[in-house]
Amino acid sequence: MQEQARVNAMAERVLPVSQRAAGLRDDTRLGKSLRPVALESIRAPTLVISARDDGFGTYAGAEYTASRIPGARFVGYDSGGHLLVGRDEAVREAIVGLLRRTSTR
Repeated sequence: MQEQARVNAMAERVLPVSQRAAGLRDDTRLGKSLRPVALESIRAPTLVISARDDGFGTYAGAEYTASRIPGARFVGYDSGGHLLVGRDEAVREAIVGLLRRTSTR
């Protein structure tokens, strides 16, 4: 326990690690308080992008989300991770395509 306290104190003194730790604690707190949303009621143009190798495991949830939102488009990649590394141009094109489609409505 004393070792954990020492590590926590050290993390608080080191920036930006302490800020990231606070952000992660906030993310965890917020994530635990989320309630289900009726995805079928969303009417905004929606683009959902994910990669299978995302270390946070977002792919299945992203696929599900896109399947439940009327008219949503899902773009999935096998690789690229959470930051979609190597997918910049394709992701940019998907976003621009969504913006162009919605601006002509």
